[in-house]
Order: sequence, then structure tokens, then C-alpha cells
Amino acid sequence: MKKILPNPKPKDQNSNFEKHYEESELPPEQCQHVRIVDCDKPIKRVFYECYHCLQGLISECSGKPIIEEVKGRPSVREIKVRCPNCEQTAIKLSTGKVLSTTAIPSPWRQ
Repeated sequence: MKKILPNPKPKDQNSNFEKHYEESELPPEQCQHVRIVDCDKPIKRVFYECYHCLQGLISECSGKPIIEEVKGRPSVREIKVRCPNCEQTAIKLSTGKVLSTTAIPSPWRQ
């Protein structure tokens, strides 16, 4: 009677896969919390955190995104919104006009 043994995998094959998987994983990147409300109204509100200092902000926007030509191709114009706390670009919004930006406590921080 002949015994059928399972085909053993070399231990190196499994560890090589795990090693490759760990090496190919990208490092974490900074992300930004954003919530857009009142999209169906003339004045939209965007709640977000500054990309640099994480200050909570709210911006009121109106109008449709503006499409302009850049290097012979259509491109949506992004408006750079400055953070009142750190004076750097907090977010880039695709809208017609930013009416106001106000610092608020961040809704994502406890």
C-alpha cells in the first residue's frame, strides 16, 4: 500500500512571500479630513483640517469649478486656501469662489 503524503512547501517560499509583501508596502502618507455639506445649495460649506498644522477650518464656497486651458489642455482651476493659523496652503478647492474661511475646533480631534 502506497501512502500519499501532502506536498510540503519549503519554509523559504512562505517566508519569501511575507518578506516581499512587507517590503513592497508603501510607507504611510499624511491624509486630510474633509467633509463637504450643502452641495445642493448656492453656498457650499467645506469642513476640513489644515494639511500642515491640523487646525480645524470651515470655508464657504460658491459657483462651479472653473475650467481653464493649461499647456493646450483643459484643466480645473484649484483655489489655494490659506490657513489663518500657520499661513500655509491648508487645502486646494475646485470651486468658483471661496467666500470665507474660519478657524474652528477640529471635529476629528477629541
